[in-house]
Amino acid sequence: MSDSERQLGIIEDLPLPLDITTRYDVYFTDKRIAIVCMGHSRRFDSGVSERRSYLFGVAPEALTNVNEERKNRQMIEEQIKELPLDEKIKLSKKSCFYSYDEVEEVKLVSGKKHKFIILSKECVSKFAPNDGQFKQLADLLPTIEMLKNKLSVFGNL
Repeated sequence: MSDSERQLGIIEDLPLPLDITTRYDVYFTDKRIAIVCMGHSRRFDSGVSERRSYLFGVAPEALTNVNEERKNRQMIEEQIKELPLDEKIKLSKKSCFYSYDEVEEVKLVSGKKHKFIILSKECVSKFAPNDGQFKQLADLLPTIEMLKNKLSVFGNL
């Protein structure tokens, strides 16, 4: 993130139904909504998967055991947290962002399945947040000044 861009919130591992096995972190700043692909999602893994999951698709050197892999992943995650948002976007092949000017509408739908939708003239991003992520979004989105007139909420929060 540049010095002039302030992070307002982040929702980690927000499922994108069209790419359910991939981890997407969604950043909200005072200038944009950024969707950063973080590699394979571990939300369905029990323990460490035989198909190793790597942030940004970059595999570390061969690891010999579960603890070593877990420590390595934690170290990589900590290093990535320190990166500016622009660097995360550059490193990730599937990342994109919406400036608040190009966002036409943001929808938050509560129902049997929760939905979080970002609409622009060029693109639509549809997410399926879990209960915790939905609550985070419901708490965060109304506080973002640039979204107040673009936010639609359907269902019971």
